[in-house]
Amino acid sequence: MTGGPADGDAPCRGLDPAWLAQQLAEGFDSARPAVAFDRFIGTGQMSRNARFTVVWDEPTAGPESIVVKVPSGNPSTRAVSADSGIYQRECAFYSTVRELVDIRVPKPLAVSCDDDGLDFAILLEDLRRSTQGDHLEGLDDGQIDLAIGQAAALHAPLWDVDHPALSAIGSDAEDRGRRVQALVEMILPVCLERLRTGLDDDVPRFLDAFVPRIADWVATPRTTASVVHGDFRADNFLFGDHPEAPPLAVVDWQTVTTGAGVTDISYLLGGTLEVDRRRAEETARLDQYRAELAARGADYPAHACFDDYALGTPHGITTALVATVMADETERGDALFALMLNRHTHHAIDVDLLDRIAPPPLSNS
Repeated sequence: MTGGPADGDAPCRGLDPAWLAQQLAEGFDSARPAVAFDRFIGTGQMSRNARFTVVWDEPTAGPESIVVKVPSGNPSTRAVSADSGIYQRECAFYSTVRELVDIRVPKPLAVSCDDDGLDFAILLEDLRRSTQGDHLEGLDDGQIDLAIGQAAALHAPLWDVDHPALSAIGSDAEDRGRRVQALVEMILPVCLERLRTGLDDDVPRFLDAFVPRIADWVATPRTTASVVHGDFRADNFLFGDHPEAPPLAVVDWQTVTTGAGVTDISYLLGGTLEVDRRRAEETARLDQYRAELAARGADYPAHACFDDYALGTPHGITTALVATVMADETERGDALFALMLNRHTHHAIDVDLLDRIAPPPLSNS
């Protein structure tokens, strides 16, 4: 076994084999199994995924291995993540929202989260016969087909449905817009300095014009609402390598929220595809998405779909900026965030994003 939990990590129940064994015994109504740490897996920036082997008295009593998602080992990253609510949101998704949508995810075996979000553990089905995508390598046509199908499976079931379970992942747009704008204004100089060698010249100029209007962008009306994954890209896709594995399972639900579902498609195409390829393919891909929705009973007129899609383009910009300062600093991470900023900025420029942002309401004073 390699790469065990570091001695300096803050206490984390999800890395305690005895605690995991108890959860599994309760979940499978069986004698407590022997659980042993295997290794950390994936490329998580805000949290960690660890694989554990499991040995049961009866070989068929439960899974031979599990994956456990736990907080970051970096105390500052953990604190900021908990304060922003992303750990709590993911736990809420697996606990309640997952049952209301059709998207394929690793099946949760147990979910535990402190009230303050500083410690959580999500025990998950181990999709060992799947391979994680890589945002820096991109996706081929078949993989994008699968992703669009899964996006529709997420969005359609709660299309314009006001379900009580969504209160755990939703937030007030006006308040969210103010908070995001204030945060981005504070961190922007740090982000530009850290990523400057990888950024296109258009990016700082566009950000100068866009950042002061973030609150108005968030408040600009969309035509529909559903569940939004919020980080719908290759790093969070598990592609099946075996007939018994799902063709695609989607992970990392820390940014799940409510809003226009097509934001996930805007984020997927804008961040995954090189600019020229995205320009050539996006109309056909949006038609594909609308057809997938229609097959699941959700009607989305083309003009409304494109309007919401265009308003979704800055989501990748704000995500990359916030992640630059929140996530553990790594060479791959910086390359990823610079790539995202470049592609999503060109996307926003192409759809005339600044002209689509509604002006702030006139003051009564």
